[in-house]
Amino acid sequence: MKQPGSSTSNRMLETAGRLFADRAFDSVSTREIAAAAEVNLSAISYHFHNKEGLYRAVFEKIVRDLKPVRVSLALILENQLAAASDDRKAYAETVTVFVSRLVDSAISPVTRWRMRLIKREIEMPTDCFQIIMEGHINVIHDLLGILISKISGESPTSENVRLEAMSILAICLQYALNEEMVKARMGWSDIGPSEIEGIKISMAEMVLRSLDLGDCIDRSRIE
Repeated sequence: MKQPGSSTSNRMLETAGRLFADRAFDSVSTREIAAAAEVNLSAISYHFHNKEGLYRAVFEKIVRDLKPVRVSLALILENQLAAASDDRKAYAETVTVFVSRLVDSAISPVTRWRMRLIKREIEMPTDCFQIIMEGHINVIHDLLGILISKISGESPTSENVRLEAMSILAICLQYALNEEMVKARMGWSDIGPSEIEGIKISMAEMVLRSLDLGDCIDRSRIE
């Protein structure tokens, strides 16, 4: 398999990813992918061996593309959480920024097809389930555990902290994973900047209250 990196392979990955996000793996043909990416059908075999190799490469690229999100969230903890030093308002600011970035990473227009594909993989796991879990979701979950642990004083590996971290992560992701349901229930025609702002405010305030930091809510810190 050729190392994906050329403009041709990247175009195929982007095209295939969007198609796989909207339809099941078996419903998307290599011929359709090649036509949509404007490449010769043989290019798929050349770069990825087969459709399964292409599907796997799509998830590997998603993990690479989401690396800035993981780095950004880790830096928030490294810089802001370390400096908080038991200051409740500083903790609240860190939580607000962290949750805001997490929501953005899930629901921004450029990541939505990726979230749809991740949802499909979660619902019908293949070998790629472990790629997205180990490469991205586990990392975010662990970072949330560190944040909650610092504020609560419990171990980041305790069941309570891990469950709370999972609850927060699941709720943040559900706005992207269940976009159509959210729009239907909220009466939105789209989830644009103003809707995303409202989601971030709601999520940040909910998480702050769950961490007993409700008295430190400051909407001006929402990014």
